[in-house]
Amino acid sequence: MTSDTAGRPGFVGRFFGSWRLALGELLIVTLGVLLALWADQAVQSQQDAALAISYLERLQADIRADISALRFSGQQERARLEITRRVDGWVTGMEPLPEPDVVMINAHYAGVTFSPTISRFTIEELKSTGDLRLITNLQLKGQIANYYKQIGLQVEQWIAWGHTGINDTYFRELAFVLDPDHRVRIGTFDPQQLQRFLRTDDHSAPTSLGDLQATAPAIGASAEDLRDMLDRARARPNFLGYLRESMYLAQLYSQLLDGVIATAQALDAAIQQELDRLR
Repeated sequence: MTSDTAGRPGFVGRFFGSWRLALGELLIVTLGVLLALWADQAVQSQQDAALAISYLERLQADIRADISALRFSGQQERARLEITRRVDGWVTGMEPLPEPDVVMINAHYAGVTFSPTISRFTIEELKSTGDLRLITNLQLKGQIANYYKQIGLQVEQWIAWGHTGINDTYFRELAFVLDPDHRVRIGTFDPQQLQRFLRTDDHSAPTSLGDLQATAPAIGASAEDLRDMLDRARARPNFLGYLRESMYLAQLYSQLLDGVIATAQALDAAIQQELDRLR
């Protein structure tokens, strides 16, 4: 009786001592796991922030390239508007006629359009990888979505609709108006000059079709060739209508591009602001 009573406090003491030791070890292990998780999360957060900055820098580069391309296309549309007005004046007899080559060149380019090349690689990668989640600024994310929505509706759909319409109307009529040999010579350029003209980042390149045509061989049209061309244009009942439709489309498209450029510039500024915050 004495030994049992004497032994019980020792047993209880050992039990509570073991329990405290086990709890201490559990707390140490738990703290270690939490610290490891915190460290992993800190490293992951740093990696995500660095990746977000990389994406934003690439997206900004895409947007700036888009702005150059949109400006180039807008400039060419405004130039085409002026070209179309001149051709309308020559066909209707409201404007004095210049050299035959000039009239034919302008008649051809009244229907030529230059669609902007939109850089979509970064935004497509963000969406396909799920990394769009890394852009946590909801207002910026909304601006990005709005910009590419405008690109889809006001640029890509317009190209599919408006420019295809020109090919199906004005250029089809032009085939009956402009002599094929003259038209082939109008479209003959120095390949290197044409490549420079189409590059929006080459500021020393020709900036208009007129400048580009100045580097090409002469067409060699005669006054008789010009009279025949104008007679055919006046005899085609749809020619002037399609010419004026091309004029309208050039005006409308240049204004649409100006609106997209404004959106792109605002997005560029917003991306820069977010980059400054993240850095």
